[in-house]
Parts: sequence; C-alpha cells; structure tokens
Amino acid sequence: MIPEPDSAPVFLSSAALSAKIRGCLLGGALGDAAAAASGPASASSTSITADTQLALYSLDGLLEAIEWANQGVGADETACIWLAYLRWMRGRGLPLPENGPSPLPRPIDAEPLLQPAGTEGDADLDPDVLQALSTGEMGTRQRPLNTGVNTPAALVRSAPFGLLPYVETETVYKLALDAASLTHGHPSARHSAAVFASMVHGLLAPGAKLRSAATEALAQARANGVPELADRLQAVLDDDGGAGAAAAGTSGGTPTSEEALAIGLHAAQAVEDAADAAAGDGNLSAATGAAIRDAATAGGTPAAVVTGSLLGTRYGTLPETDLETLRERGVIEKLASGFVAATVAP
Repeated sequence: MIPEPDSAPVFLSSAALSAKIRGCLLGGALGDAAAAASGPASASSTSITADTQLALYSLDGLLEAIEWANQGVGADETACIWLAYLRWMRGRGLPLPENGPSPLPRPIDAEPLLQPAGTEGDADLDPDVLQALSTGEMGTRQRPLNTGVNTPAALVRSAPFGLLPYVETETVYKLALDAASLTHGHPSARHSAAVFASMVHGLLAPGAKLRSAATEALAQARANGVPELADRLQAVLDDDGGAGAAAAGTSGGTPTSEEALAIGLHAAQAVEDAADAAAGDGNLSAATGAAIRDAATAGGTPAAVVTGSLLGTRYGTLPETDLETLRERGVIEKLASGFVAATVAP
C-alpha cells in the first residue's frame, strides 16, 4: 500500500495541484497526438494512440487502489494497474489470456473514445506490451517480464504515477518500477520509467522547477543502482558546451527508453531555461507547443510525451489551439477531475 507521509510537508493548494495534474495528462496527450499526426499542425482533429490510452489506464488502476484505500480496504497498487491494462486490452477487442483474471469493468471502460477497436485498426499497439499481457502472468520487480526489451512503451505510460501528492519520491519511484515490470524487464526501460514519474512528482512541490525535480529523480536512480542512466541525464541538465544535446541524441532508429527520456527532458529544460532568462515573460503556451513538436521530430512519440508531460506539470500552460483539436480532451479532463477528487485534499 502507498504509505502515509512520515512528516508534514508543505503542499500546493488544491487548485494548483489540480492544474498540474490536468496539465500533465493533457500535455502528454498533446505530445502523443503531435507525433502521431500525419497531416499538418493545423489539422482540424488530432487523436491519442495506445500509448496515452495506457497512461490513462495507469491512472485508473492507481485510482482504483486509492478508492479501496479510502474505504479502508487494502489493495495492491501494481495488481490494480495490471488489471487496468487487461481491461484496456479487452476494450481494444483483444482476447484476454485464458490463464489470467477477467477484471470487473470500471467507468473508464465505457468511454468510446478510448475503445477504438474495429474503427481505427491496431497499428498503434506495441507488440512487446501485448506479448507480456497475453501471458496471463503479472510481472513483478523481482520477476519482470520481457527482460531483454528496452523500448519506451513503459516510459510513456508512467507519468500518472508521479501525480500522487502527499507521498515521498522514493515511493513513486518504486511504484513506477513495479508497474513497468509488468511488461518491460530491461533495467533501463524500468528505471527510465521510474525516473520520469519521479520528475513529474517533484514538480508537484511548491516552487519546484524542472531542474530541481530532475535532480531529485536522478538521486533516486543512483540510490537504486543505475548511476549510468543518472549520469547521462545529468549531462542533459548541465548542457555544458553542447554536452546536453549530445547526451539527448539517439543511436538511430527508434529511440531506447533512456534516449527518449533524454530527448524529452532536453526539450522541456530548454523551455524552462528560456522562461527563467526572460524572467517569466514570453508566451509559454507557444514555447511548449514548439518544444513538443521538436521532441516529436527528434525522438518520436515517447520523447514528445515526456516533453508535454513535464511542461504541462511545470506550468499548466498548454497551447489552446492544439487542445481544441485534441479529440479526447474532454475524456482526459474528466479522468483528471476524478483523480483530483480522490487524491487532493480540499
């Protein structure tokens, strides 16, 4: 279970936390939609892919565990998240494994925009995720599935784990590790997801900046035995003589999980640095939109999701013109409101 905090830390107001949670989810969705769009940026309609669908189901699995806890009933968060992924799989019209559970439906399962089976095809489905979920086995941190797979599919669904207020970053890191282990056992894939969630979580603190949130997340990575990942991302933060851009580069082709995280972090950090240099002046909404598109060009959907999620959490300011074209905006805002109601103290 998610533990209660040992001390009494200072929290943001409920309105500020609500804005950050909404901004994170919508920012990630904009990154996904921007990378997936085949037409021009001015297209009248954009849509999320399975990556954001799974991120929203991550949120719902976490919400189910919280709802049980609020009723005084203990629940395994990772098991709830696994069941949520199976519900997503069922909603896509895919058969559940015969040796696995058949989870009871929840309200998110009735959202038609999140159940596009038979209308939009399955080109956006990640084969490694499907392979893991089709085993009927729940991967764990001790016995993860797909130990040789280092794709960013676990990374792009992990931001919601950082949206838990009132808990320690170490708790968020371990929760994201466990959730990534359901489908991705490669150390870099799991720890990149955990670092990403921890960065998001750090941005919930009063006065937090991306640089400080990332530094805290990298400290968690080092404490959890992945100093090489932390060093690469630290170079992105330092950005000394172009070292940051070099560290954020890819080896060619589809980025690995750490490459996508580095590219997304680099793009988001550039916006924060520019905003700090301008003393808060300038159009953050336009800068965020440009950064998301740059990340999409450099690292595809995963990098754009990272950039959008981080900047949406950091500032809560997103390009309205892009939001207006996002087909699933209303669904995402409704899910965000439900999560806020269950997790944020009034």
